[in-house]
Amino acid sequence: MVSKRPDPTSEEERSTRLREAKGPSGALGSSSRDISPLLKDPAAFRTLIDLLEDHLRASRPQIDFVAGLDSRGFLIGPPLAQRLGVGFVPIRKKGKLPGPTESVSYALEYGKAELEIQSDAVEPGQKVVIVDDLLATGGTMRAACELMERLKAEVVECLVIIELKLLKGSEKLGPVPFYSLLQYD
Repeated sequence: MVSKRPDPTSEEERSTRLREAKGPSGALGSSSRDISPLLKDPAAFRTLIDLLEDHLRASRPQIDFVAGLDSRGFLIGPPLAQRLGVGFVPIRKKGKLPGPTESVSYALEYGKAELEIQSDAVEPGQKVVIVDDLLATGGTMRAACELMERLKAEVVECLVIIELKLLKGSEKLGPVPFYSLLQYD
């Protein structure tokens, strides 16, 4: 169980905290899709995890696992899960996980891909938050939700650092709650 703390209320406040953590040049890369500067700057990365933790403590006090998407979700998910006192579950590209797995195929803008999760990663009814760095068209995040549904886990939220709103990826998630720290057109 995750205890509640106040959630930052506005995108402006969130953006300001990230900019202040990095300095006047800002923490995000020039393309606004690159989180590498956040990873290079310990204060900016700490602020990022603080913001995500604050959000989840305020909005999702009952979670069992944080699941991270291959590969940048692996950078965000473990420290976030550790802060919340819950486990971390990796969702990987096909062929990367040992043991029995569940897999799902999904369409990309340029072809097809497959994601996998270990068959015993979560139990039916457990509450999971899925994290990644970026939501573009939503196909990968939707596939991750489908994997959790197959394992009968409850996806209580999909969470990303950056959402490219113009691509309308969050619409693919259907009724699953979605949260993005920063949004760009």
